Amino acid sequence: MFTVSNAVNRSILDLRESDQERFKRYQLNWLYYKGQQYLSELGKDYAKERKLFKHLRRVFDCVTQCVDTDARFVMKQKLAVDAEPQFETDILEIWERSNLQAEKYKLVRYGANTGDAFLILQNLGSDAQVIPRIIVANSEDMTVQKDPDDQNQVQWAKQSYIFFDDRGRSHTRDWIYWPDRIERYTDQKMDEGYPQPHPFGEVPVVHIKNLDIGEAYGLNSWHNVQSQIDEVNELASFSNRILLRYADPTLIARGMQPGTKPIIRKGLNEDNVYYMPNIEANLEILEYQGVVLPHILEHVREVTNNIQDQLPELTLSKIREQSGLSGYAVSLHAAELIAKIQELRGNYANGLEWINSLALRAMRRSSTPLEEFKNAIVYEPILPDDELQTMNIWQIEANMGLASRKEFWRRQGLSDEEMAQREAEIDTDLDKQLERTHSQRSYFDMEELERQLLGGVSPGRDAGPTGAEDDNV
Repeated sequence: MFTVSNAVNRSILDLRESDQERFKRYQLNWLYYKGQQYLSELGKDYAKERKLFKHLRRVFDCVTQCVDTDARFVMKQKLAVDAEPQFETDILEIWERSNLQAEKYKLVRYGANTGDAFLILQNLGSDAQVIPRIIVANSEDMTVQKDPDDQNQVQWAKQSYIFFDDRGRSHTRDWIYWPDRIERYTDQKMDEGYPQPHPFGEVPVVHIKNLDIGEAYGLNSWHNVQSQIDEVNELASFSNRILLRYADPTLIARGMQPGTKPIIRKGLNEDNVYYMPNIEANLEILEYQGVVLPHILEHVREVTNNIQDQLPELTLSKIREQSGLSGYAVSLHAAELIAKIQELRGNYANGLEWINSLALRAMRRSSTPLEEFKNAIVYEPILPDDELQTMNIWQIEANMGLASRKEFWRRQGLSDEEMAQREAEIDTDLDKQLERTHSQRSYFDMEELERQLLGGVSPGRDAGPTGAEDDNV
């Protein structure tokens, strides 16, 4: 290993105060997302009796539901790409190698909860043959420095994390990505074999802002209610101190000298009996005079209702309560959510398209601009189509002669071969139906002719020897 001698590299390895504050914010957001209980064991039983956990869980559930909804609606089940055939084949191979179809949810989940998501491009091959792989990095490990005159230009990026060796000792690992090389440090000492050049032509780290407002880092999906959730967290911490006061009370000793302790004896029923040293001695419990918890719970309920009204991701629960809504009605209720998902999709698509272009250019050892390796991310529809409404519209178009069968099949995404096969199947069924109808019609026509020739007697009826009815019967 080599000691860091470059002053610039040393300053990069040192964690800045602004980054410390950002990482603390990330950590707190993940605690909200996971809804971890912060109360100690002493106050948990009392808190459960007062249903404090239930109300706090509802507040933190808003964060969890908001983040998970964004992750699932942005990426949906399958992610696709639209590019030239060779580019598309290479990109899909890179995604398969990177397990991106699974990692895509982590990408959005990090961005939606922290405001920032990061993609790192690695070369698993050599200088002669570039084999790219895309890594979804943890946001709390990443720091990027951008050009102050061009926020789209990354000057360097750093990835830092802690790992443990075979002996259980912790070490700090730092990766510094430059436009032409990669440096790796362990405990602020450069590892052997580094720096190493990379073939990507710029810093192989893409920073995706979940919601971009022009600042160095992005906003999370619930930034507009973040202050309210922080307030609830502070109230919960205040309540924690009150609960601990009840669960582990402080005693006040009166009429006793410091250092003098009462004698405690255990009774048969495990009761604590205190024997005072003199008649003037007395023990009292220091209590919080006032009823605060009910007011805190009521305030938490009001904050929860307000948060649910402000986050569009939480409108889905309201839609579930109204059964029988059509697809158009659902889209109206979820209009704000759809607009937000579309904005998020644009931000994540830009990052994915950028890193795809970097990989394609490196694979071809090219120095042309990234625009030559154009590709577009294709998402699934945000909301499922209302098939009944779609079929009704198509029926109206067919009745007015505005569209043919093949046009409807094209809208369903059928290829020319599939359309020809379906058309042959339909024509065959129509021929069979026409043949069956013609046979039935011919039978009824012959039956009618026979009835007329027999003088109005239906076939199968006994008409006597002469064909006429017997008047003597």
